[in-house]
Amino acid sequence: MNGRKKETKIVIFGAYDSGKTTTLDNLCEKKTNVEYNGTTIALDYGNTLVNGEKIHLFASPGQERFKFMREILSTGLDGAIVVVDNCRGVTDMESEIMSQLDSGNVPYVVFANKQDLSKEELKISFNTEIVPTIATDGAGLRYGLEVLLDKI
Repeated sequence: MNGRKKETKIVIFGAYDSGKTTTLDNLCEKKTNVEYNGTTIALDYGNTLVNGEKIHLFASPGQERFKFMREILSTGLDGAIVVVDNCRGVTDMESEIMSQLDSGNVPYVVFANKQDLSKEELKISFNTEIVPTIATDGAGLRYGLEVLLDKI
């Protein structure tokens, strides 16, 4: 158990259309999406079990106007996943999120998503694990979650 509690809160961050909802959908058995025309407007929620531990996953909206929701979701988080669209690289928003996570000493991993579209190596200036993923078919997601849980 690594001394962790029986339930863990993880928030999935990333810019618009990076693959946050698809990541959550493919990691969780049970999920709820709050969307309008296919865009997350409040949050997506799901949970899963890893080694008997219940993991609560919240995917934040990626549009800048929903920054307040990212702040609300950040309260009490145990760890984070930052989903980056590997085709476009790290956005200013994602850099800001990683800086905030670093300054708050919050464990996180970066999912370099859309590896099926771009195999170019993602380069970031943050000291964290980068996990190549393809959210649409689930490739790398479970491994990345386990890497994060080991950091918590």
